Amino acid sequence: MVGAGAINMKNIRLFFSVIILFQTRSLAPKIIKFSTLLLKPVPNFVKSIHAWIPAASGMIATHALSGATTEVKSPQGTNITIKTGEDLTYNFYTGRWTAQSFSVTGVPDGLNFSDGSDNGSITGSIAQPGQYEIQIVGYRYANLRGSKTPVHTLNLTVNKDTESSEIENPLLDKFSDLKILTDRWQNSWLGTIYFPKDGNWIFHSQIGWLYAQSSTADTFWFYDHDLGWIYTSKNLYPFLYRHSSNGWLYHLDNSTTHRFWDYSQENKLE
Repeated sequence: MVGAGAINMKNIRLFFSVIILFQTRSLAPKIIKFSTLLLKPVPNFVKSIHAWIPAASGMIATHALSGATTEVKSPQGTNITIKTGEDLTYNFYTGRWTAQSFSVTGVPDGLNFSDGSDNGSITGSIAQPGQYEIQIVGYRYANLRGSKTPVHTLNLTVNKDTESSEIENPLLDKFSDLKILTDRWQNSWLGTIYFPKDGNWIFHSQIGWLYAQSSTADTFWFYDHDLGWIYTSKNLYPFLYRHSSNGWLYHLDNSTTHRFWDYSQENKLE
């Protein structure tokens, strides 16, 4: 009985061994094929990786300060309206990436630009009403180097302040390109002038008090106590026509002692 049982167990082991061998032989080609697939180069996949890497690198470098990632921003927006003589403080900065320098163009007289790392400001006041367009560009590095942001445009509207004492004198509207100096002093094509609060009298820093009459901008008849009526305009000055002598005068640059050269008399006038 023992010998027969041992024989049967041996036969059973042999049977299972044959089955395992058969399965192993049938799986071997599949294993080998799969192993070959894993080890086989895939040139198309590799090529796609190589093609993507430089493109991605370029995208990262280009977008360091491009519109997709970084732009000049301001909590005050891009459209501002103020009055003549009103103080303006416009603050701006760059989002995400830091701009080390800024280019600001179109800043009108009376305003000043200052910047720091990642931010800047435009401050001051404007004497002349009008529409102004200020363009701001941020640069990645100092001295306007490196990649830059898209243009940020500030549209500035300056309206005349009818309540301001500085424009109550009607003659202010007759001069173009006035620049505020201090208080009521303004710089113009005629020179440095003091405008009282109202009336037609003005004080010229070199000529003295003049009574002014004007029908059109930058064209004047002035009454001088010594010379009488004299006429000039932005296009004629420093030449002036003297009505009493029917001759021409020339306003001297250094008029501390003599104010004009008289062509009809060929001498200097005090």
